[in-house]
Amino acid sequence: MSEYFEIRWHGRGGQGTVTGAKSLAEAVHGAGKHVSAFPDYGPERRGAPLRAFNRFSDGKIQIHVPVLEPDVVMIVDPTLIGSKDLVAGIKDDTVFVVNTEKPAAEIREGLGLDKQPLYTVAANVISNDLFGREIPNSAMMGAFAKVCSDVISLEVLMEEAGAAFEHLLSADLVDKNLDAIKRGHDETKSE
Repeated sequence: MSEYFEIRWHGRGGQGTVTGAKSLAEAVHGAGKHVSAFPDYGPERRGAPLRAFNRFSDGKIQIHVPVLEPDVVMIVDPTLIGSKDLVAGIKDDTVFVVNTEKPAAEIREGLGLDKQPLYTVAANVISNDLFGREIPNSAMMGAFAKVCSDVISLEVLMEEAGAAFEHLLSADLVDKNLDAIKRGHDETKSE
């Protein structure tokens, strides 16, 4: 891992985007890395666009500023596609993980991507199946584990997330969230 491995999440208030970033950081921390996770809100209301950030490192993390050149962009809300914020500061090898049922070619065109790796997962479908509503964060975490298994494997993510969820959720919700992580991992498609 270089000095920092950086992730920028894009979603809307109420979708669990910030919780997803924080939960992923807890799991990666449990796997032995130094981590940071923090949000960047505009108007704080349900449905408003927001960003969240992760930084992972083998050493201490000395900065706490927004991620400007992400290694991974997690797009939790596909209705944001078309916003220049999603592609700001990207590199040729920035990886995109998008919550969508649309064809990857359509997403690539909507984002204006050139050769950046693109992965899609129908995280809203998974969430609706398991929870009866759209809270796609756990499925997106699973997608991250598939795409960035060198950062955290599915097995470690399931173990660490399960331990963290046990302190916050009922046993039934822990199981559903772990199912969402597994399905997110298994159902992520590369272009």
